[in-house]
Amino acid sequence: MRITIKLGGSILEDAGIRNRLIGEIAAMALQKHQVILVHGGGKSLNRRLRQLQMEARFIDGLRVTDEATLGVAVMVLAGEINKKLVDELGRMGIAALGLCGADAQAVRCVPVAGMPGYPEGIGFVGKPTKVNRDFFELLMDAGITPVVSSIAIGPEGDAAQAAQFYNINADQMASACAAETGCEALVYITDVPGVMDANEKVINDLNKGDILELRSRGAISGGMLPKTAACLEAIGAGVGAVYILPGAEGNILTDFITGNLTKGTKIHEN
Repeated sequence: MRITIKLGGSILEDAGIRNRLIGEIAAMALQKHQVILVHGGGKSLNRRLRQLQMEARFIDGLRVTDEATLGVAVMVLAGEINKKLVDELGRMGIAALGLCGADAQAVRCVPVAGMPGYPEGIGFVGKPTKVNRDFFELLMDAGITPVVSSIAIGPEGDAAQAAQFYNINADQMASACAAETGCEALVYITDVPGVMDANEKVINDLNKGDILELRSRGAISGGMLPKTAACLEAIGAGVGAVYILPGAEGNILTDFITGNLTKGTKIHEN
């Protein structure tokens, strides 16, 4: 099976949970499943900004990414966090390669500034539009696990001009990678138990229509809004199913790959 797995920033903060999940991902790779690992890292980025006496600013839940913040984001996301995950997989016997969108022009994006639904003054924030499938195929066919940070490069332009980096919502990055590389499934590992109804009860199975109805009734709100939007984009692009799973649950990825999953939410087209 070819799968994209996204590890949320909150999950990455807990060393015990992170190490267990990395172990489960390593086991999947050793069983010859092809895994693309995408990660966030917002909390680590906030911490580094505080250390540098820089303010972390948000508009409507989106990080304002001015030029200075972008430089720190590249350092933390494509550097510190990315290479730590590569090392952890390597110590478990997995050949992993850490990358961002600039590596082999792996992921290109367009700036969201001026797009409907995005606030003004958001800065260098982008939305993925193109994934270099040939590059990912080359890595996975060689048995290498790509570890992708949420940094992409802008549209193709003048070859003599340096590419512009953009900060990407990690859920959108995972959705694009899954859709453009022909993944059978996309798995979001989060710090919540799944999509919940108005009574805060987890809904185990949802189709596209269910998601749209829940969103229209306001039953889905906060951070789950952009996450479910990314889910619908992936499904619309041909990904068979998307899962939102609680990372704190033991063996959650093992249960997923063995077909014994009882936790979290599965989202599909029909």
